[in-house]
Amino acid sequence: MAKGRLEGKIAFVTGASSGIGEAIASRFCEEGASVVGCGRRERASLVHGQFFYIKADISISEEATEAVKAANARFGGLDIVVNSAGITGEGRLETTDSDAFGKMFQINVGGTFNVCKASLQFLQKSPGASIINIASDLGIKAIPDRIAYCPSKAAVIMLTRCIALELAPRIRANCILPGLVDTPMIQHRFEEAKDSAALRTFMANLYPLKRLGSVEDMASAALFLASDESAFMTGTELAVCGGRQI
Repeated sequence: MAKGRLEGKIAFVTGASSGIGEAIASRFCEEGASVVGCGRRERASLVHGQFFYIKADISISEEATEAVKAANARFGGLDIVVNSAGITGEGRLETTDSDAFGKMFQINVGGTFNVCKASLQFLQKSPGASIINIASDLGIKAIPDRIAYCPSKAAVIMLTRCIALELAPRIRANCILPGLVDTPMIQHRFEEAKDSAALRTFMANLYPLKRLGSVEDMASAALFLASDESAFMTGTELAVCGGRQI
């Protein structure tokens, strides 16, 4: 039987209880990795012999540190970190208060920082270690009503570049820029719309490839960045957004 592309690797994946994070954790398991998933929900639906789940709020530095330590202890090391946990939200300058703005940064940027910092001591022991942060195409492309979200994802991109520069050559750090991804959260938005089909078509037409992204698209990108196939890449933004970055 052929070995998977991540055979023998140990990964820590935040936001693993649903959506993109869950899909990445699942793909990594399929490719031979031992995976510790983390999220704010009680447990993830993913069931796999080499998957273990930890409930934690990684925007709180102490919880992020304890979760990473537990991941290292569970499988005896750490090779890959994926920061998928995050929140979204709408709001304009005149309607967004400072608390809401700060919360967006605390979770999207602060949580990523907390996990990267907590993981450093373990990743330094791993040849070919990789950090993968999930940003957004809206980190490089502003749209209305995202006065906090767009800047927070732009900060994730710059944080990734800074980490890549600091940790080279031993540890690589890259980020993925998803477009709109067909997750349960988006499906719920369609269900609440007056014309679900029309809204889906409108959103798909925002992208040159004329469809929404899938969680499998994001998992494939994460697998590439976690594997040796991207060994000469660091500080890079991988746009997986149907061409909307053009």
